[in-house]
Amino acid sequence: MKIGKLQYWLLLLIILNLYACSATKFIPDGEYLLDKVKIKSDITDYKTYELYPHVRQQPNYKMFALNKTTFQFYNLAGKDSSKWINRFLKKIGEAPVIFDSTLVEKTDLELKKFFINKGYLNVDVSSEIIRKDKKADVIYRITGNTPYRIQNFSSDIEDNEINRELTGGENGELLQRILGEPVSEHHSFVKEGILFDRNMLDAERERISNILRNRGYYAFNKDYIYYDADSALNSASVDLTLKMDSLEKLSPDGKINKLPHRKYYLNNVYIYLDYDPMKINSPDNYAASDSIAGNGYTIYYQGEKPSIRPKTLVNNNFINPQRPYSQLRENATYSAFSRLNALNNINIHFEEFVKNDTMKLDCYILTMPAKKQSVTFSVEGTNTEGDLGVASSVNYMHRNLFKGAETFNFKIRGAYEALTSSSNPVKPYLEIGGEASIHIPKFVFPFVRSSFSRRMRASTEFSLSYNHQSRPEYDRTLLSGGLKYIWQGRDRTSGRHQFDLLDIDYVYLLRIDSGFLDRLPANAQFFGYKDQFIVGTGYTYSKTTFDPAQKQRDAHSLRISLESAGNALYGFNKLLNKPKDESGFYKLFHTNFAQFVKTDIDYAKTFVLDRQNSIAWRIGGGVGFPYGNSEGLPFEKRYYSGGANSVRAWSVRELGPGAYQPVNTTTFFNQSGDIKLDFNLEFRTRFFWKLEAAAFFDAGNIWTIKNYPEQNDGQFKLNTFYKQIAMGYGLGLRLDMDFFLVRFDCGWKIYDPARRGKDMWTVMHPNFSNNWAWHVAVGYPF
Repeated sequence: MKIGKLQYWLLLLIILNLYACSATKFIPDGEYLLDKVKIKSDITDYKTYELYPHVRQQPNYKMFALNKTTFQFYNLAGKDSSKWINRFLKKIGEAPVIFDSTLVEKTDLELKKFFINKGYLNVDVSSEIIRKDKKADVIYRITGNTPYRIQNFSSDIEDNEINRELTGGENGELLQRILGEPVSEHHSFVKEGILFDRNMLDAERERISNILRNRGYYAFNKDYIYYDADSALNSASVDLTLKMDSLEKLSPDGKINKLPHRKYYLNNVYIYLDYDPMKINSPDNYAASDSIAGNGYTIYYQGEKPSIRPKTLVNNNFINPQRPYSQLRENATYSAFSRLNALNNINIHFEEFVKNDTMKLDCYILTMPAKKQSVTFSVEGTNTEGDLGVASSVNYMHRNLFKGAETFNFKIRGAYEALTSSSNPVKPYLEIGGEASIHIPKFVFPFVRSSFSRRMRASTEFSLSYNHQSRPEYDRTLLSGGLKYIWQGRDRTSGRHQFDLLDIDYVYLLRIDSGFLDRLPANAQFFGYKDQFIVGTGYTYSKTTFDPAQKQRDAHSLRISLESAGNALYGFNKLLNKPKDESGFYKLFHTNFAQFVKTDIDYAKTFVLDRQNSIAWRIGGGVGFPYGNSEGLPFEKRYYSGGANSVRAWSVRELGPGAYQPVNTTTFFNQSGDIKLDFNLEFRTRFFWKLEAAAFFDAGNIWTIKNYPEQNDGQFKLNTFYKQIAMGYGLGLRLDMDFFLVRFDCGWKIYDPARRGKDMWTVMHPNFSNNWAWHVAVGYPF
């Protein structure tokens, strides 16, 4: 068996080698296949992979940076296009890149221009072309020589008013930040001693332009800013002076007059509701039934009453009458109005005029209403270990429930499943449930200042759900409710905060079969199939730098959460000297309640190697500690390992805890724990069309804090836990449809802590019948 598998691998390598040897089979005589491109540079400030985007001609892409798979598909098709399989292979493949020497010359110039802009004015760029066996390799060599640096930097701005705006005052005080302004805007990018980087100089012009536009200078742009550079003979240093042009205006007699830049002040703000740009060309053609005016705002609407409360509109508007214009406030208004689900198609524009020798702006905010109500239906088939069933749901949404852009969701779901494998096949599995939630785009809390709410993108959410499950073994009802606050800074890169002020879960067992209960482990009986309350609070912080519009950039994400339950109830019972039950626990309405604290942390980072390849890794873990009124975590709050987002060589809930060995079918409940650790490493590469491929390595496990009788070898111990970290590797295929991604992953075990002796290293004894697992999921695992 092992010899046969070895032969298959050798055969695969031989086939790939033959493909590589025949790579130039269809290259015309006198032409060359561009095989390799290398960059050799002595400039350590820039990694070579950062320079490849400037190379005008790249060789055929390598899958996993190793093999030209798509090119081999194209070659496999040959020249016969009459067969559909050949046409298909050419479609999914990549045509050979024929070497073009003119593009080498253009690349030399591109690289030289790049480094000159970065301050390496004496850079030398040369290229070497190696032609052999119809293949061409290109080597670009870059010698930086001595770069130019900024020796002295000063500014010479004649406009005293603008000088004060940039420095904060005559004594150079720090600028006062305005809504949403990054801290980096207050510090110059240009400093003495740095490289004479023209891109950095342009960023400084942009920074100054942003500062001025955010402080009233509506008509200002970076083209008014320029530099005078003075470099001494045979010196690699530059004296730099920043200057600013005045505003030029053509007088009636044809002369150009230079005027100081002027601030613009907001005059009136006009908000139009029910404005359909497909039917109305301009606000002048808007047929308003009435309007509401006050404090410089005028709200026009159609119908008997405004579709949205005026207070909601004003609170989400940051373009304030009588204040200087601000680009950031305009952007914040766009963002805030776009978050109101009751509105659609937001448009903001300004009209400028002069009033009492002051530049003024009238602001027009045009809004189109979104569809107020919607109802959606869904039907799905289910298959649980061979038991077929069907589920259906109805979802109702109202996007403006109380005319404050509140979103109300109400969903009813029902499911039926024929339990053919049950000991009581007559009675099927039935489930019915419903959930309701209200999302309010502001803080609903008495002690929160309105100024804080305006600085943040804040919302409040109330939720309530009911679920009833009926099986041959039991009838169970679950009730849940919660109140949460979510807020995030106006800056797109700021972190997101979620505070669950109240989270209540109640489990009520109407009926349970005694035989089924006796077969369950003790912890499953107590924490999964007993009446129980979980009353707690939680906080979650998350931040990511990933931008869907710029996928070809490095990104990272961080998520930290803390959850606590039962402390208030325990303290209340203790304060009132309430009696404990025979097991030594307090109760709420004659029902046990859980008490625990739980914390999780997860960090992930993605490195983009080039336009086709990237490397991503993630490390995460969590700890849950039961105390007081609980001997263990509730089953729903315990950790599990394995599955599509964990160690993918194991199916979900089939790994751990520790070195625990499953012995029967009821170990599903035992394969959960109080501590979790995960590490994942993934190489992602473009395959063809919308398909991506991945090679991954996973490691991790779960452990228990206490030594539970049913979970032998599952307790976390410092001297043994590192020996119980499971490891696996695998391959994945992903279908990227831009707005969602479907993922197929298959993982194989390397090290299985549930086994003993040499058998733990399953990679040395491959058994493809039970040493692997496959998963289907939506979205990347991290």
